[in-house]
Amino acid sequence: MKYKLLTELLPYLDQFEKKNKQKETNINDFLIWMNGAPKLEQQAPQKSLKSIPLQGGINAQICQLISLLHKYVRFYYRKGFKESYIQTTEDFGFLATLATVGDLRKNELIQKNTSEFTSGMEVIRRLERNELIETFLDENDKRARRVRITDKGRGAFLQALPILQKIGTIATGQLTDLEKQQLVDLLNKLNYFHNPIFHEEKEANLVNIIEDYVQ
Repeated sequence: MKYKLLTELLPYLDQFEKKNKQKETNINDFLIWMNGAPKLEQQAPQKSLKSIPLQGGINAQICQLISLLHKYVRFYYRKGFKESYIQTTEDFGFLATLATVGDLRKNELIQKNTSEFTSGMEVIRRLERNELIETFLDENDKRARRVRITDKGRGAFLQALPILQKIGTIATGQLTDLEKQQLVDLLNKLNYFHNPIFHEEKEANLVNIIEDYVQ
């Protein structure tokens, strides 16, 4: 089966669904809409971009590109937050969680940010040293410690928002709105796949993960 026609139809289907979010529609509605839809501009094939050569098969290349993009975002973070108490993406993520969810146990905060326990505790200690969060006893369990954002931390969080908008604008480059939505959909699909493995398969080896989740 050839999928070229289906690929060409997807952008139109995306527009149709966005325009009819609140309506019950069917294939006939889509065909009627297509008759009056303006032709979407076809992007010219891009010339080969000068970049770091990718090695291996398609799966290895995807891993390399995700790793590179992570490094680029961290690079922009350092530029944006060089004069801020917020130093890393993890710092902001922990503050954002406390600002929106409220106080949490330390292990809950680490889990919600999909962090390893050791590195998560380092983030918490760094935020405490900078007085952006504070620790207090859990009223229901005196052995446990909870953390909450301070006024200073809330101020740093709010000041970070416009900086993050600029970082996001740069990080998404020259992607069109449709390309951004397609990328979000693909990344969400990968996140949905990996999240339970990260949280529930701490002791599993790679062979078991492939057998249980991929095959």
